[in-house]
Amino acid sequence: MKTNFLLLLAFVLMSSTSVIKAQKCSYTHEKVDEFSGEVERRILKQHNFYFKFAFYRLGDDFRLESYVNIPGDQAFLIPEGSKLNLKLEDKSVMELTSIKNATPQSFVSGNQIYSGFALTYPITKEQLKQIEEVGIKFIRTYLKDESYYDMDLKKKKIEKTKDYARCILID
Repeated sequence: MKTNFLLLLAFVLMSSTSVIKAQKCSYTHEKVDEFSGEVERRILKQHNFYFKFAFYRLGDDFRLESYVNIPGDQAFLIPEGSKLNLKLEDKSVMELTSIKNATPQSFVSGNQIYSGFALTYPITKEQLKQIEEVGIKFIRTYLKDESYYDMDLKKKKIEKTKDYARCILID
């Protein structure tokens, strides 16, 4: 009798933690395409004024997106094929390649003009699973020539990248 109760209690506790974990997913955008039935999701997180990144999914198409704001009215584009390097918590490195040109979108904030760039990088399900396991520690977005923007993530944000990858993988 006592063993059955303990087994039941263990089952309830394990079930409730998976339900709690599933409820932690908060999407910036989530919808189902009316024609294809594919789910589109995005988790967009702002690191600071100069940098945001997103995990994106449409059906079985997974992407990482990088949004960079640069001071000034910039007149260059970041070409298709530019790189995004991810250093994971286990010290491994992932290199992703953008799939389209990123043109500047100028805007004013306060009394300063900025140029915003949106970059898109395909990522595999396996790479997302690796991020889910260990998290992202450091992100380097290559802009033009040899210039880049770095983002160093602290422990709490590293843990959040694991959650974002897990949430974007949920079917």
